[in-house]
Amino acid sequence: MFTTTIFAQQALDKIFLKDEIRMVVIEEVGINTIKYRHKDEATSYIISKHQVDKIEFSSGREEVFESPFKPVKSLEDSEKVYISYIPQDVEGLKAMGDVFSKATGVTALASINNVKNRAVRKIKIEAAMLGANVILIGDTFQRGNQYGNENIPSNATMTTLSGIAYSTEKTDFTSLKEKLENNRFQYFQSAKLNRNAWDVNLQYPETHNAKGELILVDFENVVIRDGGLYVQTKGIRTKGNELKVVNSNEEMVVLMERDGKTIYNYTLFSEKDPKVAMAIKIANSK
Repeated sequence: MFTTTIFAQQALDKIFLKDEIRMVVIEEVGINTIKYRHKDEATSYIISKHQVDKIEFSSGREEVFESPFKPVKSLEDSEKVYISYIPQDVEGLKAMGDVFSKATGVTALASINNVKNRAVRKIKIEAAMLGANVILIGDTFQRGNQYGNENIPSNATMTTLSGIAYSTEKTDFTSLKEKLENNRFQYFQSAKLNRNAWDVNLQYPETHNAKGELILVDFENVVIRDGGLYVQTKGIRTKGNELKVVNSNEEMVVLMERDGKTIYNYTLFSEKDPKVAMAIKIANSK
């Protein structure tokens, strides 16, 4: 009873997250985490500072944090993907799938740092193609150059990275579903990344048919399922029948599918995109 009375009388601090405010008692602000408990409770919780915008202490003092988690809206944003080795950084985030990268030097003289950087770049690309902006690395392996002789072959430097990709973004699937069902899209680009490949492969499909008309894609069977949004379309040649929506904004949508060790992205622009709208206008005027 005495302990409960102390808790009830204690002023509360405010933790400002991206989409909520928590009224709590801050116990400790560490290097990477914040330790707190709820009112009238003795159990302590830990949250990564990267998920917190700021703290307003009951004393009136504020502490502001700059998160390294940045929005990643397409393959072009892959360098913004944040790599972490701390499990608390991703607690409460949405898991998007496993990621893996391997990079090997072309010769035994290859720089170990260059090979490592290429492995990091590839795993960031795969995460971005999944619609993620954070990676929790679970396992790493690095081998330096091994020089051989007449009896033992040389081995070039190699780096492998594996982990789980996460997203900090919150998506309104209901409104996005409505947008996909009520708009047509121009298929702009396909991206293919195999885990054993040197780099991502980009291709650009035909934008006009034989009559000079702009080719527009419709989506069928837009379904919200398992915490994601999935579509089917006859306008894109794909490996499977269903594609997952991994990124979108007012004028663009990115679809994804996986086939074994290979991941594919398909980028489309809405007919409301200024460039697409102009292309439609020009085509209709002919």
